[in-house]
Amino acid sequence: MNHSFAIEAITEDLLDAFRKQTDPIADTTVNKIISSGDEKNVNEVMMMLFRNTSFQKGMFQSLGDQLSTVLDEYIEATRSLPEWTDSKKIKAGEKLFSLYGPEIFMLLNVSSLPLCYTCANGAQVLYETGRLLVHNDDVDPLARRLMETAQMVVNVLSEGGLSANGKGVVTLQKVRLIHASIRFFLKEKSKSPFDVNTYGEPINQEDLAGTLMSFGPVILSGLKRLDINLSQEEEDSYMHCWKVVGYLMGIDEKLLPDTYDEGFELATKILEHQSSESEAGKALTAACIQFMNYLTPGNALNEVPSYFIDYFLQDFSASSKKDLSSCIGITNRGNLKDRILLGITKFIVGKLSGLEEHKFVQKISSYFNKKLLEGIIHHFNDGKNVQFFIPPSLQKDWRIVEEWDNAISSPAILGKRLAVQTRIDN
Repeated sequence: MNHSFAIEAITEDLLDAFRKQTDPIADTTVNKIISSGDEKNVNEVMMMLFRNTSFQKGMFQSLGDQLSTVLDEYIEATRSLPEWTDSKKIKAGEKLFSLYGPEIFMLLNVSSLPLCYTCANGAQVLYETGRLLVHNDDVDPLARRLMETAQMVVNVLSEGGLSANGKGVVTLQKVRLIHASIRFFLKEKSKSPFDVNTYGEPINQEDLAGTLMSFGPVILSGLKRLDINLSQEEEDSYMHCWKVVGYLMGIDEKLLPDTYDEGFELATKILEHQSSESEAGKALTAACIQFMNYLTPGNALNEVPSYFIDYFLQDFSASSKKDLSSCIGITNRGNLKDRILLGITKFIVGKLSGLEEHKFVQKISSYFNKKLLEGIIHHFNDGKNVQFFIPPSLQKDWRIVEEWDNAISSPAILGKRLAVQTRIDN
């Protein structure tokens, strides 16, 4: 058990202090890389990082002794799991992900990311990096960033991802260097230097903790709203996975809760401290909605993302006493449900109009999250330079690949046989 976290210690003064703190290990590494030559060294390092799924000492030798030593030291300093890691809880968290992966992917887009966008100062960093914005109807900048986030979640929560030298651990080591690079270029190389006094340090400790909560308790809150009943053990195990992730991301242990209730309250305190209306948050949300509509077929579901964002933010709007949907430009919400019904009447049979809100969401979410996940896979794996990889075991669990069984088969002749197959519908 992590005894460093105490929710009563999370005050505005402490959160203010955390806005001035970042990730010294990663920041120092990036500064050393740049000081060894010029900015092109960062690009060379990043390319080599992304071409490899595991790290070994000396693998950066081609970059020269100085850079190789710097990177070897960083990898060694950031690869160790915390001493309080519970492998049984990790396995249970992986199991939960295998059961509810499609729902979790949907919630990442309609709950986790929008919640982050409500925090105006942190949203400004995302806005200024330009990585999440859609320009001239080009979805690729947004697509790449969403793919990176989705791939990180898959790598972390797939079987063995959080084991020693697991794919999730390696991914988090890369993410820390990406964050440090963003901080350096925003502060040192931007045409308009980043306003630290107004926004805090880019990707600071409070913003990192808020993002971590969007992956932990915010997802669990969303699953509850889908009437998915989780045991206390499942909740604790999922939270434990993200606590380990937070540690590996360099987040101060004072910001790493153990339980869902603690995480929910920490998220609420951060929202109370940071959420407000901003043009950056609105732009990011609009881009996210545009991308979801781009991924899902036709236009019948175009109102669903806005409706879902408003619905899944309600718990945190209530706890923080702030209208989070308005902060990010989700307005005119009163008749969204009616417009959705009109759009999907020809696809969904049954009387939906009289259903209570949470039952209505359940009815349409299973179709929407399946189409969204299929859209993500098709978009990233259809002739793109990057591939979105889901392990075969998870593809099977989530029914995004078809399984067939032999119904009738002939005797083997010369090592081959004929078979009539039927599709397995689980």
